[in-house]
Amino acid sequence: MPAIMAAVARLMSLLRDMLENILSIYAEKGMAPFKRPLVIALVVPFVLYNFLYRPLQSRIVLKSAELEKWRIIDAHYSDYQHAGSSMDAYRTRLPNLKDKEEWLKAVLTTTAKNYGIAPDSLSAQHETEVGNFLLVSLEASVTTTYAKFGKWLADMEKTPKLLRVSEVTIAKAGRPGFIKVTLKLSTIYPKYGGAGGQSGV
Repeated sequence: MPAIMAAVARLMSLLRDMLENILSIYAEKGMAPFKRPLVIALVVPFVLYNFLYRPLQSRIVLKSAELEKWRIIDAHYSDYQHAGSSMDAYRTRLPNLKDKEEWLKAVLTTTAKNYGIAPDSLSAQHETEVGNFLLVSLEASVTTTYAKFGKWLADMEKTPKLLRVSEVTIAKAGRPGFIKVTLKLSTIYPKYGGAGGQSGV
């Protein structure tokens, strides 16, 4: 502590001497001796600020922005990979475009045959473009029993490829225990045929 106090005392003494010298020079010669040091004192910070600090600050800002961009990419890269894997898995469930004309009809008639159901009518396919995909639908009507219809419906919806029973209308048929069913099957095809899996029922 005494050593620190002594150092502070020496510094204060040095500053007092410096101030006294400056005042005596000013009293004797005026501002002339101080012009050059003052100019240097003003110019040096200006040069340092404009030619060193500002460019360095700009580079720091750019590097910080780039670093933040890479942090964001790193944080979301695993999500992107997962989304890509999920999309690939989803695409493998799509029927193949080359089977577009027959696949829905084949699923419907093949699974119906397993339960002794014969379609009363089949509509033409309806196609709608949705982005890079084709939404294809087919309507059919059948007469069957509740039990057979429930099993048949479950069988169709277990098809490995994407298939949705999007609409069902049930009404009583003329015979006891039988129903008249109208249903709409829908699926999606990759419009350009590049993503579907192998065809299958």
